[in-house]
Parts: sequence; structure tokens; C-alpha cells
Amino acid sequence: MKQIDPAESLLVLPPRYMGSVAYYALVNSFGKVVVDTGMRFDKRQKDTHRATIADTHGIRRLTVPIEKPVSMTGARWSDIAISSHGSWWHAHWETLKSGYGRTPFFEYYADDFEPLFREDSARYPLMEFNRRLDSIIRRLMLIESEVVYGGEISHNGPIVDLRNGIPDGMVTEVPYYQVRSLRHGFIPRLSAADMLFNMGPESALILLRMVL
Repeated sequence: MKQIDPAESLLVLPPRYMGSVAYYALVNSFGKVVVDTGMRFDKRQKDTHRATIADTHGIRRLTVPIEKPVSMTGARWSDIAISSHGSWWHAHWETLKSGYGRTPFFEYYADDFEPLFREDSARYPLMEFNRRLDSIIRRLMLIESEVVYGGEISHNGPIVDLRNGIPDGMVTEVPYYQVRSLRHGFIPRLSAADMLFNMGPESALILLRMVL
């Protein structure tokens, strides 16, 4: 980060389902961000439709089931539809309530998140579902970066392409309050939703400390 000016650079990221704290620390540090929804579909990229949270037992992963694309070789993530299998939206919301119902800020933000965890969500394309959740997280975390969803990447200045992952050392993990830290210790690399429900508006201050 010391060799570039985030204010003059374009950050390119892969799409994420309730992305990690590190993901949002980077979004927060750049003025302009493109989330590339036109990336080639790769079923190994689980984080595109899987979020990592914490509950009473520790780490818990929530996976949005997706429909198999017509062409495995030619499909883009923008082509991927969400499956209605197993009423997953209900299971995800109940897990979030169980995991974060006693955190300081869950009750303040629940009404923002809950409408997306209904049966209607199964009718969204995956990228639209991710975009809506991303918009909520950025708004509540007070992130003011310009974020565009699409496959076109054009910028007159430097481009920082992190579609293949975040390099070691680019983001520093900063411990923050977690409601079950006495039982589990601090759990890093969780969804930004974990920080938001535990820290509320103070999340913005922590994000600033994570990228130097």
C-alpha cells in the first residue's frame, strides 16, 4: 500500500457473500472499487457464495446454494442463479440470530438485513443478492468509497487487481470486541457482519487501522 496512492487508484475485487473484514478494510481504503461480476465461474471459489461467521460453537460457515450453470466452461459469476433448495434463507437468518442476537448492535441492524433473508432472495441472481448485502454492510460501516458492480475495468490511473486474493501483509488483522471472546478467544478472518454486530459504528475506525 505504501507504493500506491489509494485515492488515485482503482481497486478490483472478486464478488463476495458478506465478505471478510479484510475485504471491507480494502474497500474502505480506496476511493474507487470495481467488483468484477464477470469473472469466470469456478466452483472452487466458495467465498463467492459462502460467509464465515461465529456462533456458540465457534466458526460457522453459511453457504448459499446455487444452480449448476448450463455451461461449466463458459459461465460467468453473473450467470449464476440462486437455488431455493432447503429454504436456506431461513436457516441463514436463524443462524445469524442465534450467533449474534446477544451482540451489542444486532438489534439495531436486524431490520436492515432480515428482508434479504426471505424466500424472495432465491429469485435473485447470486450477484444481485451479494450486491444488496454489500450495499447494506458498506452503508452501516460508513464506507463512502465508490463501488461499481460489473465486468468492465477502465481507469486512467493505477489499478490494484486483487481478484486472485489479498497478498500477505497488505491487511493487518486488528482484534476487536467479540461477544464470545472469553470462550473462544478472538476469532480472525470472519465476515464483516461479525464486526458490525459486535462493534457497530466503531467498525469504521477499526477498518482504518487495518490498511496502512
